[in-house]
Amino acid sequence: MKSSINRKLILNILLFVVMIGVIVFVIRDSLGEIFAELGKTSLPVLLGVTALGLISQIIEGYTIKTIAGEFQPGFTIRDGFFASAYSTFYRVITFGTGSILSEVIYYHKKGLKYSEGTGTSALRMITYKIALMVWAFVFLIVKGDAIQAHISNGIFLVIAGIGVTLLIISTLLLLSLNINAQVFFVIICNRFLKRQKLRDGVDRLNEQIYSLRGAIKTFIRDRSAVLRVFCSNMGKLVVWYLLPYFILVQDYPEIDFFLTVALISFTVILGGVLPAPGGIGGFEFVYVLLFRNVVGRVDAVSSLLLYRYATYLLPFLIGMIYVLFNKQRQINHEIKAAKKEADS
Repeated sequence: MKSSINRKLILNILLFVVMIGVIVFVIRDSLGEIFAELGKTSLPVLLGVTALGLISQIIEGYTIKTIAGEFQPGFTIRDGFFASAYSTFYRVITFGTGSILSEVIYYHKKGLKYSEGTGTSALRMITYKIALMVWAFVFLIVKGDAIQAHISNGIFLVIAGIGVTLLIISTLLLLSLNINAQVFFVIICNRFLKRQKLRDGVDRLNEQIYSLRGAIKTFIRDRSAVLRVFCSNMGKLVVWYLLPYFILVQDYPEIDFFLTVALISFTVILGGVLPAPGGIGGFEFVYVLLFRNVVGRVDAVSSLLLYRYATYLLPFLIGMIYVLFNKQRQINHEIKAAKKEADS
């Protein structure tokens, strides 16, 4: 028993040290530019951007609480707030590979079954994508000429981005709501995919679709919850879309409010569609491409870094504090257990 406690303690300490090392590496290499920009930002702008980032995080907490609460009534907005930050933290330190898994594990710790956690994560993504499409369509009507002026065939590309997003959502919903479609999908994949790695990927996707089916059936029974989740996703995007205007209006008081909001909406949609040269992220490439025509490249890059701080770095930092605090508390508990075992 004593050796088991000691092994667990040593393992947790090693994981804690490794985690600290990865955090330092990520902050220095991957997030260094954002921290450098924060150092050059005036205090009022920094406080405003931070406030908007926290507001969007709280709204996201409410969204997750509304979905997860269908499975676990005791799930709170606070739990949802930290669920988002927790998954963002692991997405950063695992370079995108551990986001969904960490989110599902978090839900399980809060009393959800693994299948319910997977379904909650999938529903969160689907409802977010729907909100993205709705806002992009609205701004395409209101400010379609703006995207056309900055990118050749811009309207067509935005429509294509909306179409791709709609296709992804429709496919997931079709496979999850129609068992025959899911069976057909598996048969086709097994027939044409011969590599075991690809088949394993299909099996994992099949499990997620199965979990999503149960989650959707539970979720759509409460139409009030569906409406609340849709509205909260729309609200979170409103906060995100206010960020570029709030940042840029300090130096460009004449800037068009609806233009900046429309451009960031188009950026989010196009970020996953347009190819990005030189290894630059799709979102970053499109953001600078659109906003440089409004405020110049230098200020476009500066506003991008502040936008990334509010929507990406801030949740990461909150998640980092949450994870390190809980890991330290776990280590302290195991140290006390080891001392108690040694004294007995």
